[in-house]
Amino acid sequence: MKRTTIGIIELREILRFVSESVTKEESRLNALDAAIGDGDHGITVRVGFQAVRKSIENTSNATDISTILGNAGRAFMDATGGAIGIILGRMLISGQEALKGRETLGADELKCWLDAMESTIIAVGKAKPGDKTILDAVHAASVAVSASVSQGNDVVEALLAASQAADRAARDTANMLCKVGRASRLGEQVLGHPDPGAVTFSIVMDSFYRWLIEHPPESNGTHPLHS
Repeated sequence: MKRTTIGIIELREILRFVSESVTKEESRLNALDAAIGDGDHGITVRVGFQAVRKSIENTSNATDISTILGNAGRAFMDATGGAIGIILGRMLISGQEALKGRETLGADELKCWLDAMESTIIAVGKAKPGDKTILDAVHAASVAVSASVSQGNDVVEALLAASQAADRAARDTANMLCKVGRASRLGEQVLGHPDPGAVTFSIVMDSFYRWLIEHPPESNGTHPLHS
């Protein structure tokens, strides 16, 4: 039985899994950030996603995925500081605005959410693709999902495309100069170092995909979590 959408229960579990994945990568993300920034990126995103995990417990009565994403984004921003805290929080909140009233997240909804994320980063971070920011990974994922949706693929296939594209884009940022933020003052010193925000987003997309692969729906069309 193929999965075509992600429901409210699955989304909660996926966000918990994202929190676990980001926490495991804290040291690596700090090291990446130390090369071009303050060295605390891993700490920030770990704290933020731990707050997201706690927020999930306060949305047990949610009837749509947009409420879960909105609460998650506000929890992330409340728990963190700095530009990345605002940007990642707003990226989650963009899902509330783009998917208002939606009870499931399918490939089409994923495309809408990624488009909303991209617009949010451009508005908040004043960045564009190629500036060596988280936007590079988000933009690549958005383009990949658009192509996947046009081919009629389901949400699992779309997330695979998003995960692969985000990973490639994050690694490619190592060859870019920073054009926004404090790291822009470092010039060619940033070459060889991928952007930690882009890497974080690739981890998030990979976590969404891996959770779905590791928790396939049962043959009767239900998910074990629903039984």
